[in-house]
Amino acid sequence: MTTDEVKTAVKRHRPAAVIGGVVGLVVLAGWIGYVVAMTPSRPVISTAPAEEVVAYIANSRGFASLPDIEQKQFMERWEAHVKIEENKQELKQCFDQLSDNERKAFTEAIARQFKRSVMDDARRFSQLTTPAQKHDFVRRKLEEGRNQMSFIKEVASAFRPNLGGREEFNQWVLEHTTPKERALGESYIEALKRVDLQIQKEQR
Repeated sequence: MTTDEVKTAVKRHRPAAVIGGVVGLVVLAGWIGYVVAMTPSRPVISTAPAEEVVAYIANSRGFASLPDIEQKQFMERWEAHVKIEENKQELKQCFDQLSDNERKAFTEAIARQFKRSVMDDARRFSQLTTPAQKHDFVRRKLEEGRNQMSFIKEVASAFRPNLGGREEFNQWVLEHTTPKERALGESYIEALKRVDLQIQKEQR
């Protein structure tokens, strides 16, 4: 093909290329606009109604889209907020009004968060090399768990109204794991039970 033929071919196809590029940009802009429109804004926990916080957690484009560290920080702020009696009652009223679909979405989101927390601890526990290190780690986690148990019960009341103590909660977590995760988590949870019994004997 000669140079003139190449130039002619380019000129002939240029409008189609321009139109294709414009269409591509429009589609991309539309997709970005859709994602932005469907992504809920992060609520300010200290001022947002309980319904807004629960809806944000249940929305797959909301809480779940945050980086892990920001999810942890969000839950810590919410835990401190829910400890206040007035806010606790507001959360209970919110749970009473959830539809089945809303309750299911919230339950799945919270299950993922709780499971990740327990499994992260189980992985750190499995990486410790000495019995003393493992014992100290488990004692510290038991103390943290006692401080957090009230919040866990409040949040779990949306899907497990009669949740007992930490042991029952850990068992519930194991029921929502894969076989591989369960194998890792069981040894950690058994260590929690063992050290907890030891602490109870010490206190008696």
